[in-house]
Amino acid sequence: MPQNDPAMEALKKDPQAAKLLSDSAGLQALLSAPETQKLMELLNRSAGASLQTAAQAAAKGKPQDLMGLLNQVMQSPEGAQAVEGIQKKTKQ
Repeated sequence: MPQNDPAMEALKKDPQAAKLLSDSAGLQALLSAPETQKLMELLNRSAGASLQTAAQAAAKGKPQDLMGLLNQVMQSPEGAQAVEGIQKKTKQ
């Protein structure tokens, strides 16, 4: 019997996340959006190799390091603009 992923279960309980996860075309559009690509570029530039470690920890239900990296990137005007653009796209 496969074990449920706690991070995925938590996402399914969030109405906005569940809606996005159920819309594969919308999710793909969000992932390929310029704002998302910019955010990933900024995270990679800021965190380097620690980004992957933080993402893996977040996938296991420990998002603190990833959220710290995201908060750090959001302190820059570019990062804040990218996150704002992603938020606008997810509310559509």
